[in-house]
Amino acid sequence: MDEHDQEPEKVLDVPIEHGARTMESTVQSVGMKDKFLYFDVRGRGEAIRQLMVLGGHSFEDVRISMEEWPGFKDQMPLGQVPVLEVNGTKIGQSVAILRYLGHQLRRAGSTPLECARLDMIGEVVQEFTNTEGAGKLPAVLLGFIKANKEEFYKTKIVPDVDKYAPIIERFLLENGNNGLFSGDRETWVDIFAAETFSKLTDYASHDALDAYPRIQALITRIHNIPAIKEHIAKRKPTPA
Repeated sequence: MDEHDQEPEKVLDVPIEHGARTMESTVQSVGMKDKFLYFDVRGRGEAIRQLMVLGGHSFEDVRISMEEWPGFKDQMPLGQVPVLEVNGTKIGQSVAILRYLGHQLRRAGSTPLECARLDMIGEVVQEFTNTEGAGKLPAVLLGFIKANKEEFYKTKIVPDVDKYAPIIERFLLENGNNGLFSGDRETWVDIFAAETFSKLTDYASHDALDAYPRIQALITRIHNIPAIKEHIAKRKPTPA
């Protein structure tokens, strides 16, 4: 979750089939391996997982059930997840984590100006995830918001797509026809945007991006990177 998200008690979750844990009882399985803590869904955590997979970055994927969450909440720096723990230091906020990993894994810009431009695009994607339409889709899917999914898509999500998708298309066009936002190497922002917009076709409507071929091309490119493709193939279905 980020500062604009719902309270963790209301966010995405699928129970895990094992005994309850607490933050204190969860240990890193291999030395000082980074630990990623989030719920057992895609939500705001999947782009982070994919970025680490792409970078060959070994991490402990801690998936928290709603029943376990109270034992974790007070140990989180902002009382929310996702959180990346690195050598005992916990980093909150999904974009902060993505940006940090982007630099650590050489998946950011090559100059300060290029980094700033990518940060700008990343903030636009994040703004899209915080809207009252697209941003609330997971809550609708999970029943936290009582609404007809089809009606919610037409009245709430489509206006958000109409506002933000053309901006993303323009940024992609500015970099030519290689399907990326900057240069010819995938960055954290490419991963973030591909995961964010792919959830529209996966969960809302299969034709949600028909008018935006460059976003579709970005998703296709990112999801066909061998490491990410393998990760997605092994990923279990989740409701959001």
